[in-house]
Amino acid sequence: MRLGFVVPVLAATLLASLTATDEAAACGGCFVPPSQSTVVSAHRMALSISPKQTVLWDQIQYDGDPESFAWVLPVKPGAVIEVSTDAWFDTLDAATTTQIFQASVDCGNSGGSGFGCSDSLGGRAFSAAEDGSNGGGPSVTVVHRGTAGPYQTVTLSTDTPGALNGWLDSAGYAIDPSTQPVIDAYVAEKFDFIAIKLLPGKDVKAMKPVRVVQLGASPTLPLRMVAIGSGANVAITLFMITEGRWEAKNFNNAVVPVDLLSWDFKTQASNYGELRTKVLEQNGGASWLTAFAFQGGLLSQLPGLFSFQGFRTYTTAGNGAFADTIAAAYVQQGLANAETTDGACSASFANVGKSGAMVSNPCPAGVPLDDPSCGEVGAGEIDARSLSCGPLDDLAVAMNGLHPKDVWLTRLEANLPRAALGKDLVLEPAALQETVDNMHQARIGTNVDAFCGDGSAAPVPGAGKKTSGDGRGPLVVGFGMALAAIAVAARRRLGATRA
Repeated sequence: MRLGFVVPVLAATLLASLTATDEAAACGGCFVPPSQSTVVSAHRMALSISPKQTVLWDQIQYDGDPESFAWVLPVKPGAVIEVSTDAWFDTLDAATTTQIFQASVDCGNSGGSGFGCSDSLGGRAFSAAEDGSNGGGPSVTVVHRGTAGPYQTVTLSTDTPGALNGWLDSAGYAIDPSTQPVIDAYVAEKFDFIAIKLLPGKDVKAMKPVRVVQLGASPTLPLRMVAIGSGANVAITLFMITEGRWEAKNFNNAVVPVDLLSWDFKTQASNYGELRTKVLEQNGGASWLTAFAFQGGLLSQLPGLFSFQGFRTYTTAGNGAFADTIAAAYVQQGLANAETTDGACSASFANVGKSGAMVSNPCPAGVPLDDPSCGEVGAGEIDARSLSCGPLDDLAVAMNGLHPKDVWLTRLEANLPRAALGKDLVLEPAALQETVDNMHQARIGTNVDAFCGDGSAAPVPGAGKKTSGDGRGPLVVGFGMALAAIAVAARRRLGATRA
């Protein structure tokens, strides 16, 4: 199923869609048998940070067709690995993907100005471990063995340099000697390691994203480990769920210069991709681009395009259902993916977004939210279980320890060369707590005669310029009529799809 993103002011106009990811798996460092040539090319990650816990979700895209490969992630002692849902990344990605609209133009004697929309640009959908049976030997302690969804998992601990590499090597993997200093550095920093593999009989396409829950705040992404098994460059999309807008502390931070956005009416495309590439190439490629940042981005309604009165809504193609928040869209996507059968549960989200109370999970670490061992939350706290819908518990896990009204959803993007993966990414609150919108109107129009037909067209003065810090511009005459026409076509396409 595809998750669509629509502007609801005049009509349910489909602006963007994302195909559900397949052939994907989480990956810290990937180790493959000698017969395989798998290379990790991209990651989708999410990181929720509160004083109570840190949660890392991870899903990769890879080149190759591995029969088996190892996934190894450095974690703080006591970390728990759990299976996630496809709907989580499907929704976060689709709802925050950059949208570029054509520039407004004055067609002179042709009767007015026009406005339209493009395909989504700049956002990317990314779609990608064997456990030794010798108990790890005297230098490696197996802290825990278990299963998580389609995975077999093992948590390892060692304080001996080289021991983990030896353990993996004894399990039949060709360990590049160059990886040993990286792993030994994590060992010296008192990290444990979680390794996973697909259970016997499971096809690669059955693999699911996973999440790792650690106690306490840990604003660090283990890029040194990510480098193992990656290619010359690795594209990363990172969703931050934090109180306040966060950004990189030890890398360059940037945004796309939207004032330079242009729209070619002949090719029906913008130059956003070119601008984005130039931004990501800054500082030798060691740059992180903020593409979306909204306070209340998960649980609150977000303002519509430009100065229209109204809010964004989201829909999953094929079921005709609409959601007014990203959190509610997560449930709709879960229904479309057949990951849940309960769509009514999102009604309990409605009044949470503006609350200053803390969300609290009364269940022990690693215990499902519906387990009888779960206790009760404290007075004045929000029960995290009210943010879950059966198996769809990523939202509940992400919000544990956070105050909803202060929570931002931020999308960071990078395309890091291997040289930039020599240090972990450290994150911190941004100096400027400003909104970054993912919806933009091009400021400049080229080949506008292809739109107006007589060559007399010119950009509408002031069209697309910012009137506030949130990236929304002024309403122009004819914009509503143009959207209405697009909406009629969208309804026809939707009707044909349903038929």
